[in-house]
Amino acid sequence: MVMLPLLLLLSSSSSSAWAFSVAPRRSPVAISSGDSRLFPVVAKEPSQLFSFDPFKKSYPSHRNNPSYSTTWEKNKSALQLSGSSSNESSTITTTPPTRIQEALAGLTVAFSLLSKAIACSAIVGVNPLVGLWSSVIMGITAPLIGSRAGVISGTAAVVIVPLSALTVTHGVEYMPLCIILSAILQGLFGVFNLAKTANLVSEEVLSGFLNGLGFILLFSQAKVFKAAKAAGALVPAVGMASLCFSIVQLLPLVTKAVPSSLVGLVVATGLGMMLKLPLATLESTAPAGTFSGGLSSLPSLIDFGQLRSMATSSSAVKLVMPAAISIMIIALVETLLAGKVVDDMTGKTDDSDYDVPKRSVLAMSTGNLVSAFLGGFGGCGLIPQTVLNLKSGGGGPFSSISYALAMASFVLFFAPLVGRISEAALAGIMITVAYDTVAWSSSFKSIKAVMGKGGDDTRVQRLIDFFALGLSSYICYFGNLAVGIIGGVVAQRGLHSIFNRFSKD
Repeated sequence: MVMLPLLLLLSSSSSSAWAFSVAPRRSPVAISSGDSRLFPVVAKEPSQLFSFDPFKKSYPSHRNNPSYSTTWEKNKSALQLSGSSSNESSTITTTPPTRIQEALAGLTVAFSLLSKAIACSAIVGVNPLVGLWSSVIMGITAPLIGSRAGVISGTAAVVIVPLSALTVTHGVEYMPLCIILSAILQGLFGVFNLAKTANLVSEEVLSGFLNGLGFILLFSQAKVFKAAKAAGALVPAVGMASLCFSIVQLLPLVTKAVPSSLVGLVVATGLGMMLKLPLATLESTAPAGTFSGGLSSLPSLIDFGQLRSMATSSSAVKLVMPAAISIMIIALVETLLAGKVVDDMTGKTDDSDYDVPKRSVLAMSTGNLVSAFLGGFGGCGLIPQTVLNLKSGGGGPFSSISYALAMASFVLFFAPLVGRISEAALAGIMITVAYDTVAWSSSFKSIKAVMGKGGDDTRVQRLIDFFALGLSSYICYFGNLAVGIIGGVVAQRGLHSIFNRFSKD
């Protein structure tokens, strides 16, 4: 039922400006979507951007003002889960990458995602290696099924938030059923070509979603410091988390040769060991043998008998369905955005005859199914790692596979080292993720727009946009992420439609 308003909105706007339109490619990227606020267009001049006007009179001249021109640089904080601060808006013009270049790019991506995959496992409350194997499976299945070349798929914090709300309250035994149902819904979206419903999400609603998500991630780390306080190690824990946070934020100002999150993790953990601080580590809080490495670290199949009993229980399905729908919507949006980023940065689209968005969604669905069967929590396309992949010389399917193989080697051969990572350092990583996730720039610009000059019509429309941002932020944080997205879309489009009708009279 929760998807009904979204599908009705799609059908009602089939004749409007929501469909993609392709412009001449004189600029590095000259692709315009019906909603350029969600799928940002990289262009050198504002005049190269197609105006967005799904409500005909909803967005007058203030939306065409250069200050409102949407670029990827403006929204680089959106879904920014890696702490990467490189200039994402630049177009990369290169010859096809060699296998060596792709292998090195994949290795770089694996290092950047290592700490976040482990941290996501901690948030869900499962074995720290689950996040790593989930990334491995997503990284392998995506290029094999035929996802957009250059897109990196793996464990995503945006997926973890609604999942952790389920597992923390009801237990991790519901995780496989939730991920499987979400994967099935994703597959249906791909089969029936419903991926274009992501176009309905405006910049304001997306920013509201990111605001809610960021604060959820931030406060999810409170348990680390509560445990440290109970053990009499609150000050060392806060100190190491702050050190890790500072390194992740400041190191990119000096060099981007190595992932700042990895450096912060290593330095904070190493310093804690040198000073012999009483900090909890991944190994100390995990079951015995978790970080022994070798073949014993390989994932195993879930209990299909238990899965069958849950799947045939209406109460269990009803319990996990809200989280499954939330994960489906969030993963769909970020995966399609990641594919759009590849188009923007390379200045070209996939020329295959097969529908690329459809194929990417089906690849994501397949990867999540396989991951769930092996006890993982899947993931989706990752914008920050996709950007890092392209800027590191990758861009083909082999870079994704090499990243997955590198992640697997971390588990099989370097698991004892991974187990020595301190939980305080991981908390510093996730605080950085939370900070980078919040759409600070877009939110402040929306406030500034409301307070700016303009006619009565323009001010009302700005107020509607600001209301949509605030509403989606509130619902996403205090309620449900998917409901926040859908509620924001319905409220914004409905209010604009009402305003347009009365403004004509």
